[in-house]
Amino acid sequence: MNALAAAALAAGELVCEFSDGYRKSLLAAISGDAPRTELTVLYDLHSAQVLQNGKAGRRDIAIRDGASALHLIQAEGPTVRVTTLLSCTRGSGESCTRFDARHAWHFDTSAPLDPDAAFARLPSGAASGSCEPWRVD
Repeated sequence: MNALAAAALAAGELVCEFSDGYRKSLLAAISGDAPRTELTVLYDLHSAQVLQNGKAGRRDIAIRDGASALHLIQAEGPTVRVTTLLSCTRGSGESCTRFDARHAWHFDTSAPLDPDAAFARLPSGAASGSCEPWRVD
């Protein structure tokens, strides 16, 4: 298990916010539009469930430790929703309090088998954002 995965699992519960693709585009930068939260997701990593993703009720997730990222994968019919934690941007070690993250909802159902390869195939329009522990002592 890499240090990023250890830090996320130590946090237990994560709150993630993602902005839409337009807000990170060149047009948005030129016009001065600030990033806007489009999606908020709550994860309980201890029970391997997503608590909120725009739908009521808990749903199971697969937690996959990749070569340099941690992937939280929710199967939804023929599609998958994947949140990928890329790096610790605040704190260090197991006391990381902010993770750089990407979120995508796509048809690459091979994500649970090889999440790093599925992430590499993601289009650049995947939602960008960050995740933070729900509770920080």
